[in-house]
Amino acid sequence: MPLVFRTSSMLETGETAPTFDGPAAIDGDVREVTFEELIGDSGVVLLLFYPADFSPSCTEELCSLRDLDLFGLQNDVSIVGVSTDTAFSHRAFAAQHDLGFPLVSDSDGSIAATYGVLEDELFGGHPDLARRSVFVLDGDRTIRYVWSDEDPLQQPDLEGIREAIETVSDDDAAVERYRIATTHYRDGLDDYERGREAVATEDWVTAAAAFDDAVGPLTDALEAFDAARRYADDDAVSRAAERANEQATDRRNAAKWYAAAADHYGRGDEATGDDYRTDADRAHAAAVDREDLPAPDDLPETDADGTADP
Repeated sequence: MPLVFRTSSMLETGETAPTFDGPAAIDGDVREVTFEELIGDSGVVLLLFYPADFSPSCTEELCSLRDLDLFGLQNDVSIVGVSTDTAFSHRAFAAQHDLGFPLVSDSDGSIAATYGVLEDELFGGHPDLARRSVFVLDGDRTIRYVWSDEDPLQQPDLEGIREAIETVSDDDAAVERYRIATTHYRDGLDDYERGREAVATEDWVTAAAAFDDAVGPLTDALEAFDAARRYADDDAVSRAAERANEQATDRRNAAKWYAAAADHYGRGDEATGDDYRTDADRAHAAAVDREDLPAPDDLPETDADGTADP
């Protein structure tokens, strides 16, 4: 049966996004939430309207947007899904597909109607449905990006969403990403140094485990440093983040190669161990030769217009 778009027009960029509240599935629970609870302290909100839980196209949409490691912005972006399904349906849907963001039940269609994305079927008496739509909001609830399509099978433009998020983000977001990256880096460096100490005593089992432990946080660090570089408007912040990304990348690579070397040494394969260690030593030396990473609080502060303070 054909769908028709409601007469209320869809909200556009530059308009202020309405707040809303209602029942939602969050972290395996169903509870009433407010808009403020949903977005927390994030600087950017990614608001997703979709027709129905468990439909193949909606599953593809939300699962693709679930993987927002693409943006490196998990702590800076709040993702909120909205459809007319019940919160209990949302809970099952989120559990089945490991969706780590809230899904709000818009059972009467009022939220979708407020945003101008409510559709209904002409015949059959079926419930109203939300049109597949994406809104990117900044910290002031100003709509900075809109995507929508009348074809319910059409998927959102991930690259367009990425660019919109990066446009909304500024040096404050860049410094926050840098701060988070630094925490990951220090965590990885602790394991890294523990591995180096074990190498010195030829405790290969401990060395391999410690370097393996270092790879995860160092990978998180280099990705977050790269995100900080992308969001930065100020050249000094961008350069600091780029150098930090290179530092974390060298440490991560060295950790992977030291872990492989230790594993081969432990099995008596010294020739292969030496090959891995040579690569690891080269990456380690590059990291040591660089200056220490600047602390987040030492990065340039910016004025409201995005220029660095003198």
